[in-house]
Amino acid sequence: MCGCRNMNKFTLSNYIAGKYPGEITPLKLQKLLYYCYVWQMVAKDKKFDATFKAWTHGPVEPDIYKAYKKYGRNAIKAKPTKESGDPLLDFILDSYAVYSAIELSKTTHFESPWKKYRENGEVIADQDFIDYYSNQEFAKNFPLGKSAVYYPPKTSSHYSFTFDMEKDYAPVFDSLDQYVNSFKQEKKRLAGILSSHGFKY
Repeated sequence: MCGCRNMNKFTLSNYIAGKYPGEITPLKLQKLLYYCYVWQMVAKDKKFDATFKAWTHGPVEPDIYKAYKKYGRNAIKAKPTKESGDPLLDFILDSYAVYSAIELSKTTHFESPWKKYRENGEVIADQDFIDYYSNQEFAKNFPLGKSAVYYPPKTSSHYSFTFDMEKDYAPVFDSLDQYVNSFKQEKKRLAGILSSHGFKY
């Protein structure tokens, strides 16, 4: 997949759907592809080309939208991948895939590249991606192996939690694995609490 010379936005999209079988809807695919695109540029290690427009539910790659829109809100059918992915893209994907499609969509609405272009639905310029995301905490993870700790991505929940704080709260973890495991444990704990009160999570 990602390590090959012929990798493009279509092969990457297929890889993403196979990497997380049963989890990737067209909306979630768009957001994961988007974050792969912007962070590869921040990392100065571009793997594929894409064009994102500022649509209502966040940045959208029109060609990928057309290719997968038949799935609607359902998970994209793809065979689980057995291929070894590109370390950079897998790092980005694993960092964001723990979140729902809605959470990822809401997150892009807090970020300036989409906000700048949303009124006209225009193509978002690559330089706007670089200028904005290079100044985010997650950028400290690049190049891979440079940092002794892991800086998680900020999501809409983070922005909502810290919007009135004088100083932004930025947690760190020992590694990506610790972050993902911590997230899964908290998600399971929350599901248990909601279930005990008759709610579904």
